Amino acid sequence: MTSDPDSAQRPSSARAHGVQWWVSVIRPLRGELLDFSSRPLPTLHRARNRVLRQLPLVLAGLFTLYLVVPGADVVAERLQMSWPVPVLLACLQAASVPLSLARPVAAWWLSLVAMVPFPLLLVALGVPPAGDTPWPWTEPGFLAHLVVTLVVAWRVSARLFVTQWLLTLLVSGVLAVVLRPQGAGQGLYAFGILSGVGLLLLAAVRGRREAQRQLRRQEKLTEIERFRRTLLEERARIARELHDVVAHHMSVVAVQAEAAPYLVADPPEAMRESFGSIRHNALAALTELRHILGMMRSGDPGARGEDGKYVPQPTLDNLGELVGNVRAAGLTVETDIAGTPRPLPHHVELSAFRITQEALSNVLRHAPGAQVRVELAYGEAELRVQVTNSPVTGTAQRQSGTGHGVLGMRERASMLGGTLHVGRMRDGWFEVRALLPTGRSEDS
Repeated sequence: MTSDPDSAQRPSSARAHGVQWWVSVIRPLRGELLDFSSRPLPTLHRARNRVLRQLPLVLAGLFTLYLVVPGADVVAERLQMSWPVPVLLACLQAASVPLSLARPVAAWWLSLVAMVPFPLLLVALGVPPAGDTPWPWTEPGFLAHLVVTLVVAWRVSARLFVTQWLLTLLVSGVLAVVLRPQGAGQGLYAFGILSGVGLLLLAAVRGRREAQRQLRRQEKLTEIERFRRTLLEERARIARELHDVVAHHMSVVAVQAEAAPYLVADPPEAMRESFGSIRHNALAALTELRHILGMMRSGDPGARGEDGKYVPQPTLDNLGELVGNVRAAGLTVETDIAGTPRPLPHHVELSAFRITQEALSNVLRHAPGAQVRVELAYGEAELRVQVTNSPVTGTAQRQSGTGHGVLGMRERASMLGGTLHVGRMRDGWFEVRALLPTGRSEDS
């Protein structure tokens, strides 16, 4: 007789499926059933009045007082006992109502446990249950447990409140089967129907609210995406305009600077160097302009140039080239570096370079021919950039500006959490001083 190879695999497959079901369903559910942690109290957030905002707590307190007095009276009458025990049972059952607002799972367990002593005492004392009573509860206890079930169902997951509902029916059914009181099924049926209808309504309301929440979230994401698309389109439009306007004129400047020495017979060497510097700066400006326009079009800070290669942004290593260009334009520039130079975060070096570049450009426009000092001071957690220039001479021709350069330097410094000071010093020199946080060096 041949053995079926699939028959040997079925038990192991069934065990694996059972283990997977236990891990994915039962174990998380067991953790939720024993989660007695506190949850935020429900309030009416839209109400302006403080009392109205706490209306759920007020109603829960009033309902608790309403349940305690008749609950104790009913237990004392049915059990024919003195007041301490009936009051204790009524208080335990009613206390689960306000507790359900703060600790819903603990409140449900308290309500479930509080319903057990009453039927046990009835049977132990030989007192038959009264007709038309919601076994195994008293009338106030039945109302309290129904309210707790619905409140907890609103505040916990769907699978948890379905499990709690089934456990309530199971415990009530076991009490009915074991104790066998007359008419025990009536209260169980009533609770099952009322709580079942209530839970279905709550599930429908929760589903509708969740659908509305998802719809609002999707609308928000759509709005953000629409805004990003509009922003990218606007950036692309600005990039095209800048390229058409600036790149054209800079190209003309570069061509004219290259051709100018050939228009003069035997031009002096100083003229050749001056026009060569003009052409070099114009081409450098074009290269950087294309890099910036590429970033504006793509939104990628590592955008490529027209030749397909990545164009790195300047760092403090390019400071010497910047100073050389300014010297060629007629400024006397001294540089001083204090502290131990070290590699800094790229955004810090870029901001320091741009602030220095803008400060030197301002000197060229507003104080041509002035003496300039550029100082960098490396600290443990900061970089100090200082550009100072001597007062402008009376014969120098100054150019007007819009003031956007200082605003741009201030924005770069504040973006890093630093500070920028621009103003005249006591000795008459003009100062641009930026303090840029860098974080501690790797060696410190």
